[in-house]
Amino acid sequence: MKKISKKIIVILSLFGLLSCITIYVWLPTKDTQPCTFCNPQIIQTHTFYEDDLVRGLCTHKPILPYHCLIVIKRHIAKIEDATENEMSAAFRLIKRINAIVQKINGPSSYMLLQKNGAEVGQTVPHVHIHYIPKKESDHKSLATFGLLWHFVLSPFQRPISKKELAERVEKMKDSCNTTFFIKNHRPC
Repeated sequence: MKKISKKIIVILSLFGLLSCITIYVWLPTKDTQPCTFCNPQIIQTHTFYEDDLVRGLCTHKPILPYHCLIVIKRHIAKIEDATENEMSAAFRLIKRINAIVQKINGPSSYMLLQKNGAEVGQTVPHVHIHYIPKKESDHKSLATFGLLWHFVLSPFQRPISKKELAERVEKMKDSCNTTFFIKNHRPC
């Protein structure tokens, strides 16, 4: 029984240490650094959808395939500063993204994640929502903690290649236009 207790303590200690390292790595170092989501190069290379209020971006470090970001275009740090129109546009985009990703990749579920402040791990002080689709087969061996484990390790994860990112952006753009032109008689 003592061996099991020691293993649990070691595992929890390692998890705590990794969590602290993760938060430290994610904390912004300077307020003067330009905003990632306002950077014209990021906007150009990651955007698959855009309207007057929001953008849909493919992330360069997806936790799972087709992990996307819904970004309010106006530079605001906290969700409570968003207007009702911006929030409505963001949630309309979430529905569109889910329909597209269902068509492309067929996930059984998805998670929405919005961090509101550096103390909870928000690394880019610009309101954005993560859309993370998950198939039933993802993380089968670590069913309960698999997705959580990916969050802990994500700061150390290598980005996908520029080619793979460009392919995902194009696939999302194509699916976005096809899916919603047919459904709503207009491109998204």
